[in-house]
Amino acid sequence: MGKDLKKINEQVNGAANRLDDDARLSDTELSAQVSLNQCLDVCIADDEALIQKSIIARLRVCGTPVRVLGCADNAESAISLYRAWKPDIFFVNINIPGIDGLSLVRRIREEDTSCVTKFIIITGYDDFRHMQEAIRSGVMDYLKKPITTEEFNAVLATAAKAVQQEHRSFYGYGEKEGAIYYDEYIVDSPRILNGGSLIAAYTPSASLFGEIPNFGQQKDCLCFKFQGIENIRLYYNPGTPIPQRNLLQSLIPLAQSAELSFVYAYPESERLDILAEKMEQTMNTRFLRVGLWECGSENSNVSVDMGILDYALDHGQNDACHSAITTYFERVTADESLVWELSPLYRQIILLLFNKYAKHHIPIPEHLKLEFSLFALCRYPNLKALWTHLCGTVEALAQKIGSKRRSGELIHSVCEYLSSNYREDVSLNELAAYFYVSPPYLSRRFREKTGNTLGEYLEDIRMEKAREYLEQSESLIIEVAEQVGYLDPNYFAKVFKKKYHLSPSDYRLWHKGR
Repeated sequence: MGKDLKKINEQVNGAANRLDDDARLSDTELSAQVSLNQCLDVCIADDEALIQKSIIARLRVCGTPVRVLGCADNAESAISLYRAWKPDIFFVNINIPGIDGLSLVRRIREEDTSCVTKFIIITGYDDFRHMQEAIRSGVMDYLKKPITTEEFNAVLATAAKAVQQEHRSFYGYGEKEGAIYYDEYIVDSPRILNGGSLIAAYTPSASLFGEIPNFGQQKDCLCFKFQGIENIRLYYNPGTPIPQRNLLQSLIPLAQSAELSFVYAYPESERLDILAEKMEQTMNTRFLRVGLWECGSENSNVSVDMGILDYALDHGQNDACHSAITTYFERVTADESLVWELSPLYRQIILLLFNKYAKHHIPIPEHLKLEFSLFALCRYPNLKALWTHLCGTVEALAQKIGSKRRSGELIHSVCEYLSSNYREDVSLNELAAYFYVSPPYLSRRFREKTGNTLGEYLEDIRMEKAREYLEQSESLIIEVAEQVGYLDPNYFAKVFKKKYHLSPSDYRLWHKGR
């Protein structure tokens, strides 16, 4: 392990080996949630906590894998939630505070003309006018209170079907050239294979699949392909098993001349999904040499200590992330007997990335979901391309997290400065110059972190200090105003009354009489 990795390991004193359970989902939960084409990203906008909890409870038992990304209790928070996540489905109360739910949907669609989110309105109304307005606003469906389980599941199923159809269309999901998509074939239930031959074929170019012998075009043969992966096909011949000698005679020369790789198996009462995962792991041998291999007998769920990478991501350390990924790759590619660990290692890293995106409230890139596809590593022609892609993906996230951390540290320092210098006439430009940032950047980041403008935050500090002076001293009102940074006592009194609904003198009398 590199010196920098050892240094980090010493810094964290063993803590880096433990993931933050409070801030992350379990691998099992997250793996189920990000299953491509089946997982739905959901947000909820409702000012009633009971309604929020009710929807979440129904989603947990609906039978469709979902991930609730967040809840909002007002219109502005709902818009921010949409901007951050752009969920598949958004439940919106028609009477949400701020602007009504239908206006909220219209505003989102006007702001994001490419919006494909399925909006479901929750309403207590049941008349044609509201339904007509909902349709014009771009709402897919609506639920009338009280919400019944039957109606909820029906509306959710309709929305889920629409989302999945769009995902399939976006990723080219469909049937062509006689091949069918693997995910679509096994979506209902695992298929049991009894006899026959199962062959996985990898080619550097999809055009080379035409060079594969006729076993892929036999009657009753099933040819599977995978979403977004053009370099892999999985053939199942349910009839008489193709003899091993025939495979050796026809495929070995092809592998050597065209740099194709093959994995074969003779299934006997085996589940297709489990066997396909074993074949995927065996296929990773192609990263070391092309050839023909018999499918491994065990499906690996190897678990690698991600503590160092976890710590490096949380602290935005790009170099440490790079070194950690390199160390993991060196381990599993040291020799051919270990390369079967590559796929489970890769998915473990991707799961960690998903957790970090969620923990730090950073929108998850759509392309990252593809990394959970079976045979996902077949997108990469060699180990260098795979390593480069993964390092780039991890470092990009570390950079985003680091930027957020630095922004948070900046705003923390600004808040401390304001708390110590609230008597001064502090301007945005002067404050930005003091901290070596631009005024627009400071203004934007400050509001993102605190929810207030700099002026509002400074005013809150001054009013709190003024309240303390009024309670704890006998200073004149004009003196209290000067002590908290106001040269005009009349303006000070106006601001104080607006916040506490009492004039400074009345507040002092009220406090003494308590």
